[in-house]
Amino acid sequence: MTLASRDIRWSAGGRMIVDGVTLEAAPGRMLGLIGPNGSGKSSLLRLLCRLRNAASGVVMLDGRDIARVPRRDLARRLAFVEQQATTEIQLSVCDVVRLGRTPHRAALASWSEADEAAVTAALSRVGLEDRHDQLWHTLSGGERQRVHIARALAQEPSELILDEPTNHLDIQHQLSILSLIQRLGITCIVALHDLNLAALFCDEIALLHEGRLLAAGSPETVLTEEMIRTVFGVTVAIRPGATGRRHIEYLIDTGRDAARALEGAKG
Repeated sequence: MTLASRDIRWSAGGRMIVDGVTLEAAPGRMLGLIGPNGSGKSSLLRLLCRLRNAASGVVMLDGRDIARVPRRDLARRLAFVEQQATTEIQLSVCDVVRLGRTPHRAALASWSEADEAAVTAALSRVGLEDRHDQLWHTLSGGERQRVHIARALAQEPSELILDEPTNHLDIQHQLSILSLIQRLGITCIVALHDLNLAALFCDEIALLHEGRLLAAGSPETVLTEEMIRTVFGVTVAIRPGATGRRHIEYLIDTGRDAARALEGAKG
């Protein structure tokens, strides 16, 4: 066991956002977190990496309550990649990636060969070693996301948490980013909107709805036609994909959908 939650709850504004979620990430595998907007995915990820403190329940890292793990130790072990981070400061690619070394460096410590080796290795793993000195803001959206993953990898984590890493990216960059994450060989928990991408890349899937965990397991057991219709309110047909993974085909009744849209406009 690496990262796990036991009956964790968290609320905001008088509303329960994460409601009694028990979940476990298998070592070295990719766990996909899916659910409609507002289902609690981002909040759960922040609880898992201790950016927020659970009101009740416990998050454990190798069986140890993370609330008892010193912040620096936790940052050396666990890395978090946000949906879309930006900055107005003129930073180079290597400047951004070097931020990942912060947990490993003492205050006022000089930059070491080990630090530089970790940055170089991280950039190599995401295929951006040739962009080392390029300004971060001149990169494409997909390249920026890869730099943020490199920054996380420079922490040398054994667990990586990513919140919608493919958000706002075109399909080529979505596939590139998820292929990269899949090849890392470390424990990953990734929130995704696209169900087909989740089915294609994730070893296991956890489905959230209104803050509760409805199902967890293989894509085949979680992504069923009935479950998708119940949670997302859409009708689908699930067929074998070219890769051997499942492919989800959305069945749209154009006339009925148009009528609903018209009713909404009149209302």
